[in-house]
Amino acid sequence: MSYLVLARKWRPQRFEDVIGQPHVVQTLTNAISGQRIAHAYLFSGARGIGKTSVARILAKALNCIEGPSPTPCNQCESCKEITESTSLDVLEIDGASNRGINEIRELRENIRYLPASNPYKIYIIDEVHMLTGEAFNALLKTLEEPPPHVIFIFATTEPHRIPITIMSRCQLFDFRRIAGNDIVEHLRHIAQAEDIQISDVSLRLLAREAEGSMRDGQSLLEQMIAFSGKNISNEDLLEVLGVIDRQLLLDAAGAVLSGDATRCLEIVERVYLHGHDLRRFCQELATHFRNLLVLKVSKEPQHLVDLTEAELAELREQAAEVSSATLQQFFHFLLKGEEEIRRASNPKLVLEMTLLRLIQLPRVMDIDEIITQVLHLEQKISAGEQSSGPIFAGEPDVSEQVVSSDYSPTEEEEKTEPAVIAEPSAGKWEDLLERIRQEKPALAANLERVNVKEPQQDRLELDFNGNEFSYEMVKEKTSFKLLNRLGREVLGEKVKISLNPGSHEGRHEQRGKTDRQRQRQQKALKHPLVTEALEIFGGEIVEVRVGPDKGK
Repeated sequence: MSYLVLARKWRPQRFEDVIGQPHVVQTLTNAISGQRIAHAYLFSGARGIGKTSVARILAKALNCIEGPSPTPCNQCESCKEITESTSLDVLEIDGASNRGINEIRELRENIRYLPASNPYKIYIIDEVHMLTGEAFNALLKTLEEPPPHVIFIFATTEPHRIPITIMSRCQLFDFRRIAGNDIVEHLRHIAQAEDIQISDVSLRLLAREAEGSMRDGQSLLEQMIAFSGKNISNEDLLEVLGVIDRQLLLDAAGAVLSGDATRCLEIVERVYLHGHDLRRFCQELATHFRNLLVLKVSKEPQHLVDLTEAELAELREQAAEVSSATLQQFFHFLLKGEEEIRRASNPKLVLEMTLLRLIQLPRVMDIDEIITQVLHLEQKISAGEQSSGPIFAGEPDVSEQVVSSDYSPTEEEEKTEPAVIAEPSAGKWEDLLERIRQEKPALAANLERVNVKEPQQDRLELDFNGNEFSYEMVKEKTSFKLLNRLGREVLGEKVKISLNPGSHEGRHEQRGKTDRQRQRQQKALKHPLVTEALEIFGGEIVEVRVGPDKGK
């Protein structure tokens, strides 16, 4: 007997042998047991996951001498002929080669004849989506009302290309990709039966390369047997299949996380000299960072990543060094880099620049960690205020001194020299601002930077230093009335408040920093809590404002 490749030798012959499709197997076995057999089935799904094998098992179940039965005997003449593809009543048609209207017309003529020796004449049309539109139309009426002895089984990898009028006349079965662990277990069973020595690491690599296809996994194992004989080493597998070594991915990710640009360039050079597909390496590295992210967000990552316990332990160690937000950034830029590599005339250069770009990306903290550190910082600030008063409290700012002169919106302007008032008056002005802020925040905002003059005990003048906008807002009737009412409540019934628009020169003079103010700013910038806040948020100082008794 001629040699059979593993994919044919180990093709499932019974429903219980089918791997990874329990929903399909259960539905079909129940339908056969209940004698609820449809006249047309459509099996859809990726390559190598059992569509044609299940179609043959269904044909045997219906035409077995002991059937229809969900457990065909595989011993009768009908079962053997179907297994060997020699049955006259089970016809397998390639949709790509017989896609025209003439072939379908011939099929329509043949289905009128009864089966040669079985209960059913079964047509298995593989890659049915390749039929032309005219062929589908010719098949339509026959498919809706076929003779009682005819059953159609269609298989396709592209169900979206099949007309809805055809799909509506079939029972639809969506085949799933086979899980990596199921492929590993089946390949291990084949290796033991064939007396092949292969490690679990190599079996898992084969399963990853198969991408959910059992047939692809078996074909890859066949290729390795041809290269290595009955003893397959991990090194041979990496050499023959061009698989990216996981240790290389770990090293590349570690170099990115540690900011080692030289190491990144060395790894790219190694991948390039080894002959690996650089675009594939970029894809694998993106998958690696995706797995790191899964480890951080999932409590049971072993169900979401196809890795051994030892590999999971290595990834957990790496994942502890980086935030989820940063991993998402890395994944995004690697996907973008993979697309650039695909279009580039020099893929090696693009891969190098992609990894260097990852190193230079600012690390992003997770929002939960930021909130935790902010709460911790607030606690430290509160503790500091309770023990030693406001953190940045100091002498009153010269630029925010409280002064007064004889002026009101209805009186003629008089310019007087500002006089520094005592600290209690500054405190009362802050109390007044706070009261205004509670009732009308917009008015308080326009009053925050005025100069306050107080040459007399019964009059309070506000100098706007040429800020015409704020002056007009405060001068407005409702706002000025509110200012006077709250002023009497806070400063006393005899106090009269007047407004001075001031000059542009005065505004520029007010903006200037005194030596004392600059010293206070420098002291504030060097405070440990400010330094810690900048470190938490990764920010920078854009403006410093200090004032009397504000704790800023």
